[in-house]
Amino acid sequence: NITGTQQDCLGMTPLHILACSTEHDMDIHRSLIEKYPNNLITEDKWGDLPILYAFWGNAPWEVIQLLVESLKSYFPNHALDWGRMIVTLGEADEPDSIRNLFDTHQNHFSDQNINWEECAVELGRSQGASTETFQFLLRLNVANRLDAFGVGKWQNKVENFINECSGDENAREKQARLLYSNLASCEQLKEATWLLELALWKANIDAYRSPIHGQSGEGRSHFRINCGVQQILPIVVSFLSPKWESNL
Repeated sequence: NITGTQQDCLGMTPLHILACSTEHDMDIHRSLIEKYPNNLITEDKWGDLPILYAFWGNAPWEVIQLLVESLKSYFPNHALDWGRMIVTLGEADEPDSIRNLFDTHQNHFSDQNINWEECAVELGRSQGASTETFQFLLRLNVANRLDAFGVGKWQNKVENFINECSGDENAREKQARLLYSNLASCEQLKEATWLLELALWKANIDAYRSPIHGQSGEGRSHFRINCGVQQILPIVVSFLSPKWESNL
């Protein structure tokens, strides 16, 4: 039946409209998907898929799960435009929907890439997104990266930076770019400090193995603890750490 795939004046298929509904019948959802699976990847006039409207309308989790499983079953190689969906929900000021979309991506589509920096930049210059939603998106994305730092001072600086992000669209766009630039610098610095620590550790071991000292009976852990890293690294990190001022 052609009506099952017919698009209205907004480019919406019956599955789009059903996903927008406040009432959800799982049998109708299943029947529509089974008969017209192409609706799952049909875009409306804004370029959006039915699953976006399910997130946007806070559809029951069973509906989201059905759409996810159907997409993976019928179209396993189809890449969803996660960045577009995140920005759309952000412009609608829907942080809870963004959270649900983020969790779905992490649990079911983690192999599909999201350019978080571009999402933040685009949302930052949007007039529709509130400062709270903009800050929420920044926190959501950087959480795992902050945990990987393992440096409390940096974690606090990032959190303070995000709390101070505000202002007009131009200011928020610059703040987003500065945040991701500084995060990349910290990650590079973290990697470099590991290399420096290993170099100091090896130098200490080599010194105790030299003819002057002879063969030491101390274990490797002793040399790591006493290689001077506690005195040297804070100075290096302090000197190379990026500035986090957000008031641009």
